[in-house]
Amino acid sequence: MAGRPREFDEDEVLDRALGAFWEHGYAATSMADLLEATGLAKGSLYKAFGDKRQLFLTALDRYLEQGRSALDVAAREGSPAEVLRNWLVNIVTMATCQGVRRGCMAVNCTVELAPHDDELRARLRQQERGLEKIYARLIAAGIEAGEFRPDLNPDAGARWLTTMIDGLQVRGKLGMTKAAALETVEMALAGLK
Repeated sequence: MAGRPREFDEDEVLDRALGAFWEHGYAATSMADLLEATGLAKGSLYKAFGDKRQLFLTALDRYLEQGRSALDVAAREGSPAEVLRNWLVNIVTMATCQGVRRGCMAVNCTVELAPHDDELRARLRQQERGLEKIYARLIAAGIEAGEFRPDLNPDAGARWLTTMIDGLQVRGKLGMTKAAALETVEMALAGLK
């Protein structure tokens, strides 16, 4: 006998749960917060996603995959310099300098949880490596196209970009203005040329 079909959109629930974790942080997000955010009853939430940690990891994995996929798709379209500029401006606009100062969920998790959570740290390192591969590919393509300096090391440049982006995210939580963040983006891009 088959169970009753779920009466909710799993992706929507994951997005809402992620929003609660993003707003409060993992430790400070209560089950009551998650029930309110998702609109699910406790039994339904547990049945669909397990405990709070499993819900968090599932929502985080979805977030990480969406970000990496979006960059990968963008990296295949347009000039490397333009793709990087658009990506960095989007980061500044969407996560770094919004009114709520949410920052990047991955960076928030790195600061809050990674120092004492081996499983999460491994997930975040995998994400970082995936992003850096895409950045290195963009830098190499930019060198080939004459958009970036020929003496750049694509792997070192990718690590530098990741570090700069993470720093922007943290500074955004401290109140960095969009104008200041965009100046930083322009300086970063100028360093590649």
